[in-house]
Amino acid sequence: MYPEILKIEDINFVDSDPEKPFRQLFGYSISAKRYALYSRSGNDIHIEKASGHGLGYLFAPKERKKHEESDEDETPKWVIEAWEFLLRKELGLASKEPAWLDLPAMMRMVLTTPNVLKNKRPEWLGPFNFFLLPLISDLGGYPSGFDKSNFLFITPVELDRRKWRTLVGINLIDRQTYQISMLPRVRQDKVIPDSFRIILNSYLKKAEAKSLAPDGTPCAPATQGLLRRARIIAGSVIPIAKETDRHWEQGEDPSMIDPETQLYDNPRNRRVADPSEIQRWSKIGIRRLMRESGFSQRTVYAILNGKPVRPQTLSIFRRTADKMTA
Repeated sequence: MYPEILKIEDINFVDSDPEKPFRQLFGYSISAKRYALYSRSGNDIHIEKASGHGLGYLFAPKERKKHEESDEDETPKWVIEAWEFLLRKELGLASKEPAWLDLPAMMRMVLTTPNVLKNKRPEWLGPFNFFLLPLISDLGGYPSGFDKSNFLFITPVELDRRKWRTLVGINLIDRQTYQISMLPRVRQDKVIPDSFRIILNSYLKKAEAKSLAPDGTPCAPATQGLLRRARIIAGSVIPIAKETDRHWEQGEDPSMIDPETQLYDNPRNRRVADPSEIQRWSKIGIRRLMRESGFSQRTVYAILNGKPVRPQTLSIFRRTADKMTA
């Protein structure tokens, strides 16, 4: 006999009671972990079970009411609302936009240890305190002159979601304050995060990365059908201090935004500053270089002593130091 490959759960029964008959459920699957089960009656649908994968890392855009608090609620109510909104659009049914749809998308994190961001955090952020990390838009979301390499923006926690659109935070790289705005400005002096609307618009377009399309090619956002197993051939193995990519699923872990997260990569992937640069930067002074760049004394000494560092680290340091000597 063959073992069952599909698990029958309580939700498959009427009223989720295994003593009652099976009921008709429908499923919508985007990728391996992005799916929803729903029931339908005419033009009305009800989300019976939904995955929070790819959404659960975000700080809830609506406050959870006391009567909603329950250990049995695995999926936050706003995620259920998001799935209903998306499915109604996909099925061509009338839908009502959630009130939080145009709020900036945020991650809430907690400073779990004094060692994280110890040389960069502002005075208001102490150990075991929470802070918010807005998801800055790649399309003109950074202030003029900045990008991902030199802009790490956080704000204090604000539970009043109505204030999220105008929060003031700090760039941990240059320690300057900036304000959030949901509309682009000609001066490009504001931080423009992605809204939940933008996040959801791209949510259904997630391509399945762990399988192949029916014809054996990599999956695309529009791929449908019975997928095939993917064959993986490892080129090289690079251990890192933490599985940083998983923070997008789990959230609340600030170690992945620390620019100095340890990466045990091949020395050939490191970079060394040019001797002429080192000579010019050395005249600035160690303490000032530490203060302006935000790097630790160890990192600054490594660069000035001609030791190999990560390309991103050297790029940020070079940009900061060159401004000081211009």
